Amino acid sequence: MTRVFLPLAPAVGTTLELPEGEARHVLKVLRGREGDLVEISADGRLFLAELAGGRRAEVVEELEVAGDEVEVYLYQAVPKGGRMDLVVEKATEVGATGIVPLLTERGVVSPREGKVNRWRRVAEAAARQSLGSGVPEVSEPVAFEAAVREAGESGVLLHNVPGIGDVEDAVEPGVRLFVGPEGGWAGSELEAAKRAGLAVARLGSRRLRSETAGIVAVSRARAALERRVRVRGGV
Repeated sequence: MTRVFLPLAPAVGTTLELPEGEARHVLKVLRGREGDLVEISADGRLFLAELAGGRRAEVVEELEVAGDEVEVYLYQAVPKGGRMDLVVEKATEVGATGIVPLLTERGVVSPREGKVNRWRRVAEAAARQSLGSGVPEVSEPVAFEAAVREAGESGVLLHNVPGIGDVEDAVEPGVRLFVGPEGGWAGSELEAAKRAGLAVARLGSRRLRSETAGIVAVSRARAALERRVRVRGGV
């Protein structure tokens, strides 16, 4: 079973044509054959479809899907090399709602044209692999000060200093997690974050690489928020 993503929800009983990229993955990479079943995710809804030859698939039924009450956004300083690919892939797998490449004072990378499209393809592949309910939006790179003004009190700045609380204690639904570059936050950035109303939290006593911190932050924030949802629901 694999999952494909469509922009519009299909009607049960209709036959649709899979987009070329999705069809290539299902038919060439996974070697899907006529009669095989796939899941279709569209508009927050989930459908079961049967491959009907070529790129065609017949929509068999709509499946029940549990609502995702947890939204976690990652604002990640772009690491050097190809490490942003890893961040996007793994943050998607652990449930990021959206990913914002962040341009910071001590960052050493300014993404070249075409990088964002690549990251969007990485996110789509990771969502498909992890059976995510949707593909997280990967935005164009944003300068730090503009990003913190946008986030405001929903933002949490991850900082590796003693005397501050853990990320689990700082997150609320819709949280914006800010992860800095290898060189750390500049003093002017810490001041800008404070003026914008961001909370400050840490991931523990160990100093993590930037790309590791982003993945860990999303995972821990989601786990904390999901636990609160379960408690409210009496689960």
